[in-house]
Amino acid sequence: MTKYRIGILGTENSHADAFCGIFNKAGENGEYAYPDFRVTYVYGNYAEASENLAKKYDGIKIAESAEEMLGKVDAVMVTARDGKYHAEFAKPFIEAGIPAFIDKPFTRGVKEAAELIRIAREKKVPLCGGSSLKYSREIAELKKFAAEKGVKGGFISAPLNFKNEYGDFWFYSSHLAEMCMEVFGWKPKAVYATENNESVFAVVDYENFSVTCDFINHGFTAYAGAVFGESESLVKKVGLDGVEKAETDEFVKMVRTGETVYGYDELAAPVFLLESIIKSYKTGKKINTGLLC
Repeated sequence: MTKYRIGILGTENSHADAFCGIFNKAGENGEYAYPDFRVTYVYGNYAEASENLAKKYDGIKIAESAEEMLGKVDAVMVTARDGKYHAEFAKPFIEAGIPAFIDKPFTRGVKEAAELIRIAREKKVPLCGGSSLKYSREIAELKKFAAEKGVKGGFISAPLNFKNEYGDFWFYSSHLAEMCMEVFGWKPKAVYATENNESVFAVVDYENFSVTCDFINHGFTAYAGAVFGESESLVKKVGLDGVEKAETDEFVKMVRTGETVYGYDELAAPVFLLESIIKSYKTGKKINTGLLC
């Protein structure tokens, strides 16, 4: 059986701990969820976080730099809490032809996203990642309803952390953006957004309809969505059950086969939408999204 060595880049995130546990810790029955996968190296900007992972899980070494992992891992998972590090961490591995999972947000700017996608295309390197919320069972139900019943409008609402040390609006907003695009499509035309009391409200224009995206701050914890069809509507409270497994399954399949569920442009599209939302609420103007796809 082929063994896949995984490197984790960005160790301060709870996602890094979760992935180490999934791959390096056996279940109560003594079996591993993915027997052919092990996290073997970690590196991050927070030494204590890296040390904690190496102590907590067997078989993990701490790299002195991200580049030290080159030639020593078969795939990487970029899980830094601040998306500004994602392109910096991922780029050397994509250039070396190594598959990468890049956590949300994919990057913290459209130039970085476009550059990573350009390199991945040239090197034919598979990528996956972003928000796990797009795998929600209820999001799949809303997407199916939209495909079958048509769309006249809709909404998605989700929590927002507006001010923080990890990129402010960028830090948590990708969850909502990716849920929206999974349901309504990856090619919005324009957006108009406002900020009120550190919550952000965006009207996202598609070809023949618009939807609202409500990013709610100050301790809001619920996720929800609705599709307004041609003659009926579907409203759903969005749950998180199974999203972590679905996300991990996709990464594992990608590393094993090179196949991905989402294309390059779909990984980058939320970055273009989010940057457009930021420009809109800062300027008071409607912004064309300028998506790659």
